[in-house]
Amino acid sequence: MRTDSEPLASARDVAAKSAARAALTLRPLTSKGEFAAASDLLAGIWGTSRDASPLSSDLLRSLSHADACVTGALSGEEVVGVAVAISGPPVSEVMYSLIAGVKPGFAGRGVGIALKYAQRVWSLERGAKRMLWTYDPLIRRNAHFNLVRLGARVQNYIPEFYPPMHDSLNRMDRTDRLCVSWDLASATPSTPEDDDGPIALRAGENGSPQRSGIAPQPRMRVWIPRDIESMRLDDNALAMRWRVSMADVLQEAEAQNLVPVSVSGSGYYVLDTVSAQ
Repeated sequence: MRTDSEPLASARDVAAKSAARAALTLRPLTSKGEFAAASDLLAGIWGTSRDASPLSSDLLRSLSHADACVTGALSGEEVVGVAVAISGPPVSEVMYSLIAGVKPGFAGRGVGIALKYAQRVWSLERGAKRMLWTYDPLIRRNAHFNLVRLGARVQNYIPEFYPPMHDSLNRMDRTDRLCVSWDLASATPSTPEDDDGPIALRAGENGSPQRSGIAPQPRMRVWIPRDIESMRLDDNALAMRWRVSMADVLQEAEAQNLVPVSVSGSGYYVLDTVSAQ
């Protein structure tokens, strides 16, 4: 695959500045100790035992040996963030981001975006043009991060993307996901949208979802709960009503060729028509 020097040079500069702002070192993990630390970090974030980490240390080692992107964010010698990406078939121009996580004490310091920019450099060096990944459409901070801060675009909504999961974050919940595509050459952040469109899904006075239906028009808005993770712990039945309502609305919207394109300042998805990538 051909590597375009101009986007790559710009990406390297952005990644270096992002790492400097986070006051961390971003580099590929290489030692057995680092792979073990990264696996333990992911286990802590996902709320599993060390033996049930989302990615075991031996798998991280194997992925690294296969030239996958196993990037660590290090504070001194401590691994405080990790992101893993793999390539598609030979000569593919698409990379896939498997997982990314940041130690809770380092949240809000720009570690997550620094990891994504490091993944971007790694991908451009290998001739990729796009990166794909999925996220839970009910987690507002991830929606804002992906659609606004990174400028990724929603490709489609996928109900029950994973088999049943047993970690603390996903236990007793459906694994519905939005798949996003990130243009690696531009990687242009977007501006949060204004709150001025018709509402398809809102929160009622008791916190329950209230649907108004999707109209075939742009700028429809869909409310994202402020903290679905806490809601699952405090009132799982309410959280499941939000899960079902969000699924119904996003699938109805997709049938009308509408997908989330941004997140408004107050926490709504803003829907619009987009061309296929």
